[in-house]
Amino acid sequence: MISRLWMVPVLGAVLLSATARSGAAETDAKPRPADEPPDKVMGDYVGTFAAAAGAEVKAEGKVIAEGRGSYRAVLLFAAGGKAERIELGGKGDEKKVTLAGKAGEVEWMGAIEDGKLAGQSRSGRVDLKFTVKKSPTEGQKPPAGAVVLLPYAEGAPTTLSEWTNAAWQALGDGSVVAAKGDNRTRRLFGDMQLHVEFRIPFEPSERAQGRGNSGVYIQDLYEIQILDSFGLEPKPGECGAVYLRTAPKENACLPPGAWQTYDIAFRAPRFDADGKKVKDAVVTIVQNGVKIHDEQPIAGPTGAARGKPEVAKGPLRLQDHGHLVRFRNLWLVEMAARDDVGAEVRPVAR
Repeated sequence: MISRLWMVPVLGAVLLSATARSGAAETDAKPRPADEPPDKVMGDYVGTFAAAAGAEVKAEGKVIAEGRGSYRAVLLFAAGGKAERIELGGKGDEKKVTLAGKAGEVEWMGAIEDGKLAGQSRSGRVDLKFTVKKSPTEGQKPPAGAVVLLPYAEGAPTTLSEWTNAAWQALGDGSVVAAKGDNRTRRLFGDMQLHVEFRIPFEPSERAQGRGNSGVYIQDLYEIQILDSFGLEPKPGECGAVYLRTAPKENACLPPGAWQTYDIAFRAPRFDADGKKVKDAVVTIVQNGVKIHDEQPIAGPTGAARGKPEVAKGPLRLQDHGHLVRFRNLWLVEMAARDDVGAEVRPVAR
């Protein structure tokens, strides 16, 4: 395991030119994704839960759009020292959504209207207001000496010159969208601190792995899942997971249509003089300011990379899974390969 922490100063950032280079022009491979999801009910709600007999506590709501006027509202709060998760079904439109459901034997009723979510049962009442959350590292500039793989300047096209697949679309807002296959970096990397910004499309009628599926493959071997998992319980196949290996410690996802961040500290596997692996790869991952993996070993390649040999250095791969997932502001800091040094991703909101 890892004994100490890397600390990367975020000072003296220098962005590469935002002028699109050869092969980075927008293509007609896929339609440009909408800048905003066409649903104003979906998203985060914050407020309070007032127990029928007890103190008022902080509460949150996650409202998930499921298509054709259907919604799911997830209520989260702590009552009597116990974490509560209550799921209610909803039907309606942007003007009003009516909610109903059960938590055990307790009936809940409620509604979402004018940006407010209210629900009540015999156990108590929630009063929540719609809020827009943002990652504290969204738009973070690369420090001096960083390898900038997707330069980002708001309102200016980026360049794909560091990547092997020029068919990805470079959009006018500084992002790229997956098209015509996965994309790999031309360079190979070992130990690193990586910053990635991604935006999941709004696909309310799809389910499970059909909603905004993509992934970041470190060294082309270890997939950190990208998926619309907003409001869901953390599992090994959901967003933020080391795919099908390790679930995130908590769900830190923002709703589809929001820009999200991964700040990843990665230590490559270690090999002896004969090329035999003696230590697993290790990751620390902060998603949207929340640490979801802390010095997590990865025993071997994951997802579509299973069966491939592990290496000391390899490319990054961004996955095209047939969804209009967008990426921007992708950079990394290469770290010296020292076994006695761990990884601290900064800043961490909590």
